[in-house]
Formats: sequence, structure tokens, C-alpha cells
Amino acid sequence: MLSLDGIARATGGEVSGDKVRAPGPGHSPADRSLGIWITATGDDIRVDSKAGDDPIQCKDYVRQRIGLPGWEPDTAKADGSIKRMSARARGCRLGNAKAEPVATNDDTAESIVMPIPEDKQRGHFRSPKLGAPAAVYTYRNDEGRDLGYIARFETAEGKVFLPTTLWQSKDGLAWRNKSWPKPRPLYGLDRLAERPTASVIVCEGEKSAEAAQRVFPNSVVITSPGGSKAAKSADWTPLAGRPVMIWPDCDPAGLTYALDVQRELAAVGAGTVTVIDAMRVAALMPNSQGRRPPEGWDAADGLDVDGWEPVALASVVLQHVERAEPAPSYRSFDPFTMSSDGLTIEVTRGKGENATVEEVWCSAPFEVIGRARDPHGFGWARWLRWRDPDQRVHEYAVTDAALHGDLGALAADLASRGLIVSRRGRNYLGDYLNSVKVKARVTTVGRTGWHLINEQRVFVLPDAVIGQPEAETVILTGATAAPYSRRGTLQDWREGVGGLSAGHGRLVLAISTAFAGPLVDLVGGEGGGLNYYGQSSRGKTTCLKAAASVWGRGASDPGFVRSWRATANAQEATAAIVTDTLLCLDEIGVAEGRDAAAAVYQLASGVGKGRSARDGSMRAPMTWRVLTLSTGELPMAAKIAEDKQRKAYAGQAVRLLDVPADAGRGFGVFDGPGPDGDAARLAEALQKASLSAYGEAGPSFVRALMDTGLEDARRIVSDIVEGFVAEHAPADADGQIRRAAARLGLIAAAGELAIEFGIVPWAEGEAETAAARALTDWIASRGGTEPAEVREAIAQVRRFFEAHGEARFEPTDETEGRPVLNRAGWRRGHGSSRVWLVLPEMWKSEVCAGIDPTATAKILAERGMLKRDPNNRLQRSERTPGGTTLRVYVMTSAVFDGGADAS
Repeated sequence: MLSLDGIARATGGEVSGDKVRAPGPGHSPADRSLGIWITATGDDIRVDSKAGDDPIQCKDYVRQRIGLPGWEPDTAKADGSIKRMSARARGCRLGNAKAEPVATNDDTAESIVMPIPEDKQRGHFRSPKLGAPAAVYTYRNDEGRDLGYIARFETAEGKVFLPTTLWQSKDGLAWRNKSWPKPRPLYGLDRLAERPTASVIVCEGEKSAEAAQRVFPNSVVITSPGGSKAAKSADWTPLAGRPVMIWPDCDPAGLTYALDVQRELAAVGAGTVTVIDAMRVAALMPNSQGRRPPEGWDAADGLDVDGWEPVALASVVLQHVERAEPAPSYRSFDPFTMSSDGLTIEVTRGKGENATVEEVWCSAPFEVIGRARDPHGFGWARWLRWRDPDQRVHEYAVTDAALHGDLGALAADLASRGLIVSRRGRNYLGDYLNSVKVKARVTTVGRTGWHLINEQRVFVLPDAVIGQPEAETVILTGATAAPYSRRGTLQDWREGVGGLSAGHGRLVLAISTAFAGPLVDLVGGEGGGLNYYGQSSRGKTTCLKAAASVWGRGASDPGFVRSWRATANAQEATAAIVTDTLLCLDEIGVAEGRDAAAAVYQLASGVGKGRSARDGSMRAPMTWRVLTLSTGELPMAAKIAEDKQRKAYAGQAVRLLDVPADAGRGFGVFDGPGPDGDAARLAEALQKASLSAYGEAGPSFVRALMDTGLEDARRIVSDIVEGFVAEHAPADADGQIRRAAARLGLIAAAGELAIEFGIVPWAEGEAETAAARALTDWIASRGGTEPAEVREAIAQVRRFFEAHGEARFEPTDETEGRPVLNRAGWRRGHGSSRVWLVLPEMWKSEVCAGIDPTATAKILAERGMLKRDPNNRLQRSERTPGGTTLRVYVMTSAVFDGGADAS
């Protein structure tokens, strides 16, 4: 079935009510003299020309543009145009070409013969003037039969192309140096037919197509005859429904050719269409050096002149592919007209005989590309797209709610984004937006990362949607401050940051953490991360910047690195825009202790604060899933303890793992001094590399996951994590240790997958070794494998007796001792036989302030630090100096044995 949108794109026009207004054949692009309607059956068109053009020629012209066969009249007429048109129509539908020559009823006309009889195929193409051709390209139909030839000659003035086709006249068969009638065949129809499921690449010219076929052997590479200006003359219908990538030459003519091909593909209903940024590819050399892009550079130049290896060139090309931007599709309906001149409305002034019709200009042109809403069906809006006066593209959702508010504010909002709005046209603009009909749907999401759209997993970034659904456009909203950016190629990053980090465990661990973000949701993991701590100038920030370069610029302000010093609301927004990637926070020391404590829980929980809407109802809180990589001179627990009213709890310690930044080899974070024997120079090189190539490794990792299959990837990651915990977590480890081991196992899995995918040049097993070493160091820094609550309880009791063991406990064996102020109990004995009798209320309120007193007593009793009574109860009956017997807690000197830093 035909559509007005498709006809508008194919003809360079715009939709106006129930028709398309478009340039007539031979008219300028700004012309709108041709009206096109779809017939009631939906499979044909009717036309009308306000310029007086021949309606039969107009109809045939439009049918060519939208991919329909040439029109045949019901009855023959003497008009020569009908005869010429009928001859072309009978001879040029190549999908059903027959072996016999095509003839006409006109004895004076010639007709092309397609396919060429096998006994008539051309044997040589030497030209009397041009000599022997440099190459000859054979055009074939879908059955592999020859349709004609194009010879390329190299002359002193440049390239010359000479087509050769076979024609039937009254004098018989003859070769002619002229092209096929329109629509002309594509080069490579035989390969298209042989591989109906392969992706398609369109190049500009046969030589470029042959070279690109070497670069992408698994695709079918084709071109159209006649050069960069003849795309409109080809028959593109064989590409209906097939995904197509356009590889234009690096010059203005190539860009024009790419745009023409996009319009033709839209008209015939091709699948997903993408375009290679030829300028960026041409600016690169195999040695990773940049240059000014050569004029006219194409695939053949890349292989034969620059010396690219096909596989390497393919990798570079695929890093510079963008989804094709369709030609503007404007929507008009009575009384509104939308065209390249803008939105206008016909307004009637006066009544009766005095009535006049005035055309009011409302705004600059814009497209309504779809009806937008979030994945849950809320927040309905019209999604608009336009170009500002500097030709930058803007997209913006005008909510349905805004159309019922202050239209002046709406107009001001649009104007601030470069859409010029007339003061007289504000209300008319609102009426237009409220009434315009559009079938396309846009799903808006408020955070990056994984989303389920129509039962399909997609990964959303501000500048790309990896796995974009065919029938739905997914767009990230509210990402103006998103830190993602790209520079250079994946190979550049691999040779820079990837190569420099190889062999350095702390760097490998940090970069693996950056790759682990997309894995968290796949395995149902939880948020958390690592905190590299240690003295300054040890390379902590270098690690952070190297990890940041996986997703964006390896720096701060601007860059992917953020500061710990931020409000809770700002941290929420930052976490949302880096969901499923990496949150880089530098220098925990600049944060307040209480803010750091709250942030650790908040970032790991993945849910923001509950807030109320204007009507008092609860708004949906902001959500995220994120791994955090932090740096600081202090461990996270010590930072939190700076706030005298707080202490680090086990849940915080296991969410953000404190890992010593110093690798213990005498070179800070590095395991060696680097190739130059100078760790400082290695750090400088890494920081420069993080600024010269970045932002490609993360998206490439996600694409590789999708190519592997997300379910298969999930199983691989789960197996690696389970194996890591089983091998590296101590056998007697409690649940907290195993949770930490699982997080490090996930990071190890990400690093090993990055090695497998060829994204990092590390040795196999290097990421797992780095994670295992970090687990060992973390366990040592926390004081062993016991639960954090146990260690904290013992430490708190020890601190109390270290501070008050003499001053606040009255001796039982000294009759002349000084009176004890604020007494907590009694003490007796000396040395290792010393015991303290603690009054029950003092035990609860001071010794165990903020922790469970009964649980703490049990912990101490199990370790011989507290004596039970003969009935195994925690309190004992003891006689005090006054002769009274009381129930007390009896602490032993064993409470001073050991400690986190004992050796």
C-alpha cells in the first residue's frame, strides 16, 4: 500500500491534507505545482499539474520515483509521448526481465534488449578514441544474465565512463554507447538475488563497490549507474525491506548522492538505512595518524592508496555509521499548510461580500515525527524536529499538557531552541499541534542503559540506541548534561589506554569496572563499586580517567569524571544519566561525611528520594543502576567517621569496597615503571591517551554483547562470577565477603569478556587476577573475614576500655583508693588476670552505644572476652566492695588482644 509520507519523501514534496504537493518533472526543488493523490484502491496514484505539465508524463514521473512500474494507458493514442512512455515501460522492469528482445509498435523507434542473448554478448570494449578500458563492469539481472556494460577509461583529463547496451531497431540488433532507459538497473542484482538475507551496502561507482565488497565480504555491495547525479534514475525496488548502509564518496557530490539514495530507499520501503560518515573515515590512516580528508576518497582509495587491510578498514567504518536522517516530512491539513517556508494558516476576516482570506505565517518549518510517551503510557507528547538558523537539528517533545497551558511560555521555550515563532501565530501554533495526526510512535526514557521496548532489549545512550527497534523510535530525554562523548577510533583507544594499562592490576581492575556496568542488569546484580584510597600522587586519578575513557572524555570539566562534592539531587540526576555504565567520582575527601554516607546507600540502592507532585500525589522516584568508581585519600569508612555522629555500617562497607590504590610494588597504582622506566611518565601518557581517544570502547562492548546473544552472555557472566567466588572467597567467609567477591567477580567477567571481544589487548586471565588481588587486599584492609558488625562491635568495646578502663572503674582490692567519678563499674586483679565488672545500664548506654548490647555480649563471650556465669548466662552475680551482690557483665583482658592492624 502506498503512503503519502513515502510519496512526499520520494518526490521531494510535503503532505498537504489528502495529497502531496511536489515539484513537477524538471522543476526546481522549491516548486509545488504537482498535486499527487492516492487512489481508493491504495495501489496507484492520480496527479494534477498547476503548471500545465503533461499529466501522463507527470504520472509516469511519479510512478518512477515511488518504485511502481511504468504506466501503460488503457488505449493506444497517436500521441508520441504515450508511445515513448509505453516502450520504456515494457522494457525496463528488470525484476521480471525476459530473455527475448523487447520490440515496439513504432517502426522508427529503437528498443533496448534485456537480457542480452548469450550469443550476442560483447567481447571487447576498446574505444577508437580512448583506447583500452581500465576496467569493465557487467550489469546482470537477478538470474545472472547480462543487461549491459560500463567501461571505465583513464585519460589525461580524468575518468571517462562509457556504457554499452544492445538495441533492437528495424535494421536489427546493434550496440549503442548509451545507458539504459529509466529506471536503470542496479549493479549487483545477481548478488542480491543469490543472498536474499544479506545486508546491503550502496557505494558511489562500480570501482568503489568492488573495493567495498572486499571490505565487507558478508554483505552485498551495489551501486547505481550514471554517477553521483543519477541515483534518481535507477530502479531501487529490489532493496525493499532490506537493511542498507550507504558509503558515499568524501566530497559534496557524495553527500548529495547519499541523500538521493536515502529518498529512493524511503520510497521503495527499504529496511533500516544507515550512512557512513565518509569525512571522518577518510581523515584516518592505518598508522592512526589524522589528516585532511582527501577530496573524493572512497573504499578503493582506502585499500589501494592508503594501504588499509580490509578487516581493519571495516572496523573503522563501522565506528562511523549513523542512522540516516530522512528527508523532512511536513504535515498539512485544512486550514494549515506546512512547507519548507514554515507553518501558515488561512484565516477568514469579515463576513459575506466583505470577507477576505488572509494567510498568517505562524512559525518556521518543523516536523511532527511521532506521538511520544514513556514505556508505561504516561507523559504523552508530540515529538518535533527542526533546524535552527545555524542548521543544527533540534528535537523536542511538546507535552499534551503544555498545549493546555500558557502558549506564550510554550512559544518562548521553542524559540529558545531555535524555532522561530510569530507573535501573531502563537495560538494558531497551539491549534495546529493539538490537531495534527501522526501514526508513528516514540518511546521516551529518562535514563541511559537497558530498557525493554516492545519485548525487545535496547541499550540507550544520548547519541545512539544500540538495538533500536524497527517499528519504534527510542529517545533519551533530559540528557543535556550527559557526559558521554566520542573521539578517535576503537583501535586508537585500544592502542592507547588499553595497551598502556596492560600488566597493571589496579588499572585493569578500574577499566574492567567501566565495562561491568552493562552486566549488572543482565545478571540481576546490585549497584555498588570500588573506592581507590591512598596518599596523593599515587595514580588514583589516573586510574579514574582511564576508566572514564571507556564511555567518554577521560577528564573532568568537561569530561566523564564527576566530583564527590554535589547535592543529593545532583547525585541522583548524575546516576540516572550514567545508568548501566560507570559513575566516576573523584576525591571523596571534598564531600561532607554525612553526605558521603548517604550517597553510598543512595547510589547502590538505585532509587531516588520520594517527592510529591503539584497536586500532592507522589511522583515516581528517579531510578538507576550504576557501578561507582571512586578515589580519595581516606577509606570510605574513615571519611564517614569524620562526622562524629556517624560511623560506617557493614552495608556501606560492602557496597563501596575500599581498595588500596597502591599496588605494593613501589610504583603507586602501577605494577612496574612502564616502558620508559618512569612511572610518572607512564601516568602522563595514560592521561593524554584518555583525552585523545575515548567513548568508543563502551558502546562496542555492548554491541559485542548483543552479537553474542544476551542470554548466552548472561550465562557466561554468571559462570565466571560463580567460579570466581568459589575459587577466591575464603571457605569460612561470611555473606559480606561473598557479596564483595561476587561484585569483584562481575568486574573480572567484564574484563575477560572485553579481552575475548578484542576490545582490550590484555592477556587472558589478567582481569580475573586483578580482581582476585583486590579481594585479598580488601579483606586485609577490613581486618579479616569476620562480618563487619562483629569487628565493629569488638572495636567499640575495646575503645571504651582503652579510654576508661582505669578512670571509670573502682578497684575492688584498694581500700584507700581515690573516689571514681561517673563510675561504670569495678575492676580487680592485674595484668592478664584483670577483669572489669560493668553495670548493666552502663553496658547498654555507653559501652554498647549505638549497637545491640546483647548481641555484642554474645560476640565477646564466644571469643573469651566476656565471662559467662555457671549457667551460661551473659551476666554474672558478683560481690561489690560495698558487700552487695549484683548482676554485671564481666570483661576480661582478652578484649585487648589483636586488632585490625595487629601483626
